[in-house]
Amino acid sequence: MVELEAARVSNFLNYVPVLLTVCLTWFFSYIVLSLNVKLDRPFITPLEEPEPTAPPSEALVNPAPYLNTLIVILVITVAGVVLLYMARRMPRVFKSLITSLIWIVSFGISMLYLFLGMILINTYISETLFIYSAILASVITYFTVKGGELKSSISSSYIASGAGSILGVSIPYWTFLILIIGISIYDIIAVFKGHLSSISKSDAPLLRGLVVEIGDVALGLGDLFFYSLTISAILFNYSITPAITASTSIIIGYMIIIYTLNKRKQLPGLPIPLLLALATALIIYYML
Repeated sequence: MVELEAARVSNFLNYVPVLLTVCLTWFFSYIVLSLNVKLDRPFITPLEEPEPTAPPSEALVNPAPYLNTLIVILVITVAGVVLLYMARRMPRVFKSLITSLIWIVSFGISMLYLFLGMILINTYISETLFIYSAILASVITYFTVKGGELKSSISSSYIASGAGSILGVSIPYWTFLILIIGISIYDIIAVFKGHLSSISKSDAPLLRGLVVEIGDVALGLGDLFFYSLTISAILFNYSITPAITASTSIIIGYMIIIYTLNKRKQLPGLPIPLLLALATALIIYYML
């Protein structure tokens, strides 16, 4: 979900969260891929699907990718409805819950990438890793909850790219392809007809931690997460050139959204960037 307060397409701050997320995704993905880390299938995609090398005629008639996608979307829907209800009816509980979740996720991300980074540069790993991760998670949480627009954008991009990168390299291949299409359709329905349709930019302070408010826009943290996941998965499955193309396409797609917001005050933030990124990456991949 992306919302616009005033039609200032040229405002650079509007693009900061997306640009930061793209850059951090490349950084985190580089660490994971450089070490050739083998990751288990995410728990939210529990069904085993055909191998990536399976012919599309075989893989796309298998129900597993569709059921995995349905599970992911169902989890997102339920979580979104519950959190929105809590934000409006129980704001103090919502704030405490979001603050705790942000710290836990930030701590996990920090522990993982600091650990992998130390291995990459061949540095001795000690108990200070826990301390550094806790400090970094606390800073990220403070920036998200109490920081200004720029600090909040930095912390949100850190969380989204850290989580998106690790899921992007671990999500099953065919589920990824179906998910990009499925989550784009879901986002359109949720923003225009579903629970996200009732959110306005004035709600951004109430939803702080889930919504990034900077410049003229209010951008959902989930949008940044799926931008990161898409780039990471394309980099893992298709290599560098298609991933560069996908990254550029996401930025261009987001610019199209910002431009279109001159005519509408609210638009889904996923369909244009994600579908454009996937389409251009596939074109470049098969051309090469």
